[in-house]
Amino acid sequence: MKKLRAFLDQLTGWFRRRSRERDLREEFESHLQLHIDDNIRAGLSPNKARRQALIKFGGLETAKESVRSTSRMLWMEHVLKDLFYAARILRRNPGFAATAILSLALGIGSSVAIFTVADNLLLRPLPYPDASRLVMVWETNSHTREQHNVVSPANYLDWKAQNTVFTEMAGFFAEYHAVFSHGERNEELDTQVVSSDLLPLLQVQPFRGRFFTREEDQSDARVAVISYRLWQRWFNGDGSVVGRVVQINSRPFTIVGVLGPDFYFQKRSVDLWLTLGLKAGNATRMGRWLQVLGRLKPGTTVQQAQTQMTGIAGRLSAAYPENNTGWSANVEPLRDSLVRQVKTSLFMLLAAVALLLGVACANMANLLLARYTVRHREMAVRGALGASRSRIVGQLLIESLVLALAGGFLGIAFAYLAVRGVMHWAPQELTKFANVSFDLRVLGAGLAISMVTGIVFGLLPAYIATRKNLRDGLHANAVSGGGDASRGRTWLVGAEVAASVVLLAGAGLLFRSLVGLQAVDPGLDPKGVLTFRVSLPGARYSQPEQSVRFFQQASEKLAQIPGVESAGAVSYLPFNGMAAGTDFRINGRPPAKPGEGLGTVVRTVLPGYFRTLNIPITRGRDFTNTDNVTTAPLRFIVNEALVDKYLRGEDPLTKSISVDMAMDGNPMGEIVGVVANQKEGSLDKEAEPTAYYVHAHLPYTAMVFVLRGHSAESLVEPARKTIQEIDPQQPIADVRLMEDIVRETFARQRLSAGLLVVFSLASLLLASIGIYGILAYYVASRTREIGVRVALGAAPGRILRLVVGSGIRMVIFGAAAGLGSALLLSGLVKGLLFGVGPRDPLSFVVAPALLMGVAFLAAYIPARRAARISPVDALRAE
Repeated sequence: MKKLRAFLDQLTGWFRRRSRERDLREEFESHLQLHIDDNIRAGLSPNKARRQALIKFGGLETAKESVRSTSRMLWMEHVLKDLFYAARILRRNPGFAATAILSLALGIGSSVAIFTVADNLLLRPLPYPDASRLVMVWETNSHTREQHNVVSPANYLDWKAQNTVFTEMAGFFAEYHAVFSHGERNEELDTQVVSSDLLPLLQVQPFRGRFFTREEDQSDARVAVISYRLWQRWFNGDGSVVGRVVQINSRPFTIVGVLGPDFYFQKRSVDLWLTLGLKAGNATRMGRWLQVLGRLKPGTTVQQAQTQMTGIAGRLSAAYPENNTGWSANVEPLRDSLVRQVKTSLFMLLAAVALLLGVACANMANLLLARYTVRHREMAVRGALGASRSRIVGQLLIESLVLALAGGFLGIAFAYLAVRGVMHWAPQELTKFANVSFDLRVLGAGLAISMVTGIVFGLLPAYIATRKNLRDGLHANAVSGGGDASRGRTWLVGAEVAASVVLLAGAGLLFRSLVGLQAVDPGLDPKGVLTFRVSLPGARYSQPEQSVRFFQQASEKLAQIPGVESAGAVSYLPFNGMAAGTDFRINGRPPAKPGEGLGTVVRTVLPGYFRTLNIPITRGRDFTNTDNVTTAPLRFIVNEALVDKYLRGEDPLTKSISVDMAMDGNPMGEIVGVVANQKEGSLDKEAEPTAYYVHAHLPYTAMVFVLRGHSAESLVEPARKTIQEIDPQQPIADVRLMEDIVRETFARQRLSAGLLVVFSLASLLLASIGIYGILAYYVASRTREIGVRVALGAAPGRILRLVVGSGIRMVIFGAAAGLGSALLLSGLVKGLLFGVGPRDPLSFVVAPALLMGVAFLAAYIPARRAARISPVDALRAE
């Protein structure tokens, strides 16, 4: 306690430095006056008495300094003085300060921005208790090599009954849309249809009311849980919302609960939860559409769960070979399932910004080393006046910390803006489940990076700059700096060049891949096409004929809107990430063995769909309105991928097929047309075999309309009014341009390529600054030598080659090291490439060539200045 009190007294005294200095001066003046009085009484004159007193006393300032040196807070005084001195020095050298600060801001800002995204997606705990025990359980297919397939409902119920590794399992269907109505208001909402186990499994609590009961789930009770956002938006936070009856798909539902404001599961856009109502009596093993979530028992690992689920899947395959042959189970941690598509990109970007930060730090160290060697004489004078080497190193370290912190704060501000830009261009996989935000953790990380940068990359140059005898700097002909400093700067520039080559090569690979993706023919023309979804309430459109009539009428009326060239509709748009799929049979061929069925994607379309998207019909004909009636014969259109895979060498227009989409029989239907392939899911995947129904023969209550017009954006309101003229209670949803949908398929590659290009250009700029700086210093430090060479007859071209050659040599060594590193690391981006190999020759030639060209320009400026040195001016340089 006494020590703490003494420290606080010292700290308080430090903040009262002026009064303390005044008291110290007054005290010493009083002691000095006593000596003067004694000398006067001894008979000396006042002047002699004062001089003798000063000689005996030893000097006021020396005595004060000896007292100050005993202060425990002396280090704080030194730090404060060094801070003010550093600020004054940097203010007098704005070019140096601005270059160093901007270099660091670029490196730190980029690092903090990418760290923010990675932290939110990869590191930050999911908002559920014991989230590390949550896993997704998928079905896998050895025939198609699919590892993350949705699950058969009957298989899910068997998993649930037979496993011993999960405390609970829950099923849900995430891709559902429901029309929510209350009063005169109608809106289609993103909805999750869940078993009663799901929300309790996540261990979340309702904000209002309660969750579903098992009895409600099993009895198909019409109950709903809504989001906090919907509660506020529709009901203004009314506390009596629990128990209120609303219309969902034109049926009465009772709201039983409200979830908390921060809750989400898989998608943040979901506002409504309904019961799944899955029972053993209505669970089919033929269709697969369910997603399954499990919570591991305490102490159970993912590997143990995988072993047991593989065994259960094997037993089910033996028991039900017709539907389960070739199928197994895959247990995947929930977080991995959420970031699976973007994980590789994030790790690649983290590595890239680490390289960029290294280049920025090396550039700062280079600038500091150049600055310190120029100030060698100043440091020598300070050493001659009594400053210790550690004191000088401390001063230089404070200067680097000031630069680093200034660069850090500017970088954090840059990162805040950069994160918004990254999320704007990010793929939906990044944005649909995560709310990437800036917080104190990110701020702390940015400041920590700044501090470490300032200490590590400031201490080494300061040590090198003061390593030699400081008194040598007082000699008139002393050369600023030394061999260690020059070698250190050369190594730093070489490292910058190597890192820049790695980034440039990676950016070249991704850029060429992106260009290749954008050149891929998607199989349709997305320009000028508007899309929107219409989901019909089952209560008002319970009969297939009703939905067929609605969509046919809507398609005809939409086609009549001024500015619309054509209109059509489809059950699932290409590239939206979802499609139906099943087996089919070809008439006249023997049935396939279990697990070896012919697979196809299935879509339902309205007449006009292929014409609207400019999908060519290569054989046969399109669907017509006479096909789109329930009494017409069943007919199919297939794509070329199906013909090439299953009907190669045969005339498809003479074939009939049966597609396993109906529960009550699947008759044969003739193929009347073949259309060109469209990419399925993304541009970098091959087209899948696809069979198209006309809507009347496979009616969906939710269809996506496509309208082609000269100005697609202007068709939104006319389309909305047209749908509401047919049914005033029917909203439209998910309004998007087809171009945006196609563009989203390569958003991950676009983001990765764009950021890596930015990082590589930034590193190229920093490397060129480093090359320019070291050669400018080279010219300045060897001005006398160059002048002598010129005086002895050296031609300007020889001087130019001398300076440029000294710079290009270190660039060549750095580029060679960077090229070798890039070749070794190229495999890390293999999963992000399309149409180019990980060791694409063009990318690995252009990267060092581009850097060599920039390096030559950076070296030419100081070399040209050296070639113009006048011998007279050079000999006066010292």
